[in-house]
Amino acid sequence: MDGSAEQTPSAALTAGTRLGKYQIVRLIGEGGMGAVYEGVHLAIGKKVAIKVMRPALAANLDARARFLREAQLTSRVRHPHAVDVTDVGSEAGQTFLVMEYLDGEDLASYIEWRGRLPLEQAADFMLAVAAAVAAAHDEGIVHRDLKPHNIFLSQTRDGTIVPKVVDFGISKGLPDLPDLPPDPGSALVMSPLVKTTVGLMGTPGYLSPEQIEGTRAAGAASDQYGLGIILYECVTGRRPFGDDDGVTTIFDDIVKGNRTPADQLRPDLPDGLQQIIDRATSRDPAERFPSVRALGKELLPFASPKAALTWANTFSDAPLPGVVPPLPAPRRLFGRWLAAAAAALAAASALGWWLLR
Repeated sequence: MDGSAEQTPSAALTAGTRLGKYQIVRLIGEGGMGAVYEGVHLAIGKKVAIKVMRPALAANLDARARFLREAQLTSRVRHPHAVDVTDVGSEAGQTFLVMEYLDGEDLASYIEWRGRLPLEQAADFMLAVAAAVAAAHDEGIVHRDLKPHNIFLSQTRDGTIVPKVVDFGISKGLPDLPDLPPDPGSALVMSPLVKTTVGLMGTPGYLSPEQIEGTRAAGAASDQYGLGIILYECVTGRRPFGDDDGVTTIFDDIVKGNRTPADQLRPDLPDGLQQIIDRATSRDPAERFPSVRALGKELLPFASPKAALTWANTFSDAPLPGVVPPLPAPRRLFGRWLAAAAAALAAASALGWWLLR
């Protein structure tokens, strides 16, 4: 069946619909910007995931630019724990991007049925995620919407779980693409904390204090805050801010730091892990870790031996990207050369004296 006819904004694409060189197999899930389908590359038979933008939103230039920016940003983050975007296109009124197909479930679903995670597993997951986020930061890209729903736990054939960071749709970083206004479908909230109307550039329960007070202040430290909140949820099995609370209450609790300490919900939580959560989620960004790599380094002792060995080099004290290590002082190097030359000259003189004798 060839379903190339343009679909209505609310209608899901049917199996067999063709989008260029790809064909829709089934609907996987839907979100604010569009729907994600399992698809297949017709020429090589490779299974792919296809994210199709809602036609009504595709007509909005800002929304379309945001959607296409997700493809650009994600393709720049070349990391085994970040989802790989392989193609982007437009066909029969449909704007879409093509990603690697992942088998598994997101971290939010995993925690929902599994409950709080074993400490080693939580640390292993977060080290992989932190490594991907650090790689994004190396490219100057800030995710700004880190949450368990955007951490996909891909399962390989041997049963190994591979965390993947997904959905860079509201990221910032490309110099030729300025920050865009909030998604057309996102809510506008009047925050009593800042007395202004702000777009929800992220998910309320996972926003950092600086994102609530002003989205332009969001940076790498905001991503670190998100990682700290995800770690909290991994080890406690619950969100730090109540699901039943209104957005205004959630925002107020985030800015004031009102949440139940993780060790009260999990008495066996080591002090060191509690300190990592508290520092990463400090209300003042300046009080957080210097970088996501610094956070990862502190997590290493709590990981499984295999994960600790795997990530030891990534989270070492190596110089940060863009920071050039200082060269030895030229004078000292020249002095060492003079000393070596003097020693060689003395040896030659001694040999000459011996030969004369």
